[in-house]
Amino acid sequence: MNPSPPAVGEGAAPDPEVALRWYGSWIEAWNSHDPDRVRPLVTEDFVLETPTTRNSGWEVRGPGAAADYMRYVLTAYPDLTWERTGPPLLAPDAPRAAFTWRGTGHFTGTLTPPGIPGTGLPFDFVGVEVFDFRDGRARRLYAGYDLMGLLRQTGVLRSGSGRR
Repeated sequence: MNPSPPAVGEGAAPDPEVALRWYGSWIEAWNSHDPDRVRPLVTEDFVLETPTTRNSGWEVRGPGAAADYMRYVLTAYPDLTWERTGPPLLAPDAPRAAFTWRGTGHFTGTLTPPGIPGTGLPFDFVGVEVFDFRDGRARRLYAGYDLMGLLRQTGVLRSGSGRR
């Protein structure tokens, strides 16, 4: 049985405090660097969509795939840490909440695929995550951030000159 994440309502806006507790659990799972900790926070039909998945065509569906995505990210950025940077933004008529965040770390691992070795360079970037909820768990995540800016900071792309 999964640990009980805070209940986030279905069909109506989530309570701000409940949404904050749920997102706190999400951030704690990522900052623990234990991919299995995201599993109980998402539904069996969970869909994760980020600039990385959109650009690569990677379909992330379900708790196992969410854990695999986290593993992929942490393989490239082993010291990655996240922090929430603002209050939740709640949809007035749907079980949806958005959160702004900041991610920091260093590219010391390997970006696989495509097999790009780390440069050791630091990064500091911001973004937003929009979650749809069902039965107290996330059923969909749509994230937005400046992927090209992140790749430039880490030395994967050089400004104005394409790949490194």
